[in-house]
Amino acid sequence: MDEQERINAEKQDRRGRLLEARRRIDPAQCLDAGRRLADLLAGQVLAKLGHSRGDQSLTVAAFSSIRGEIAMDPSLDLLVGRGYQVLIPMLGTGIQVGWGRLQSEQDLEDMKRIPGWRPDEPDMPALPPQALNQADLILVPALAIDHAGIRLGRGGGWYDRALALRAEQTSVVGICWPGEFVEDPLPHLDHDLPVDAVLTPEGFTPTAAGQSRRPGADHNGDEQD
Repeated sequence: MDEQERINAEKQDRRGRLLEARRRIDPAQCLDAGRRLADLLAGQVLAKLGHSRGDQSLTVAAFSSIRGEIAMDPSLDLLVGRGYQVLIPMLGTGIQVGWGRLQSEQDLEDMKRIPGWRPDEPDMPALPPQALNQADLILVPALAIDHAGIRLGRGGGWYDRALALRAEQTSVVGICWPGEFVEDPLPHLDHDLPVDAVLTPEGFTPTAAGQSRRPGADHNGDEQD
């Protein structure tokens, strides 16, 4: 087994354990966590970003949550309710990289409910992968994130391909459960893109990758209740 195979095997082992733990999370717990997450998104993330942009409307790339994830409905309601442009992944018939743009509460209500483990998608033609370049903030799901910013996803490589097209200055914030924000380094390969910060229902924390990318920014952002 070479080094890449060893790392991939370690990733898969961690994914299995994390997904098993998520299967035991009650949907009511996911929704409660989602409400707290939306409060922190508004108070600690969007407040800073909106201030830096003045009154100009923001474009935020977010995602639809699936079983076991922190519910994203409260955050999507918040973003759309503020009049922001909200980009949501559209996987098509496979795992193509595309985006839907939510611009109204009606767009939210019209989301296609997809059973199983695929996220709900906007009911509209998909925008091309390059649409992510318009985003001022990108929120991504994670099974785990370490303090360096290394993110463990589900293994399909969708976000690795998608994030390659983001604007260089755009912050990427990973979202996970508090216990999935870990001290120990996660296994990773060279093509794995780190996130700039972590948002959990308990707080917002810049990662080492985010701090190094923006050395002039204020990074006094240890997790706060």
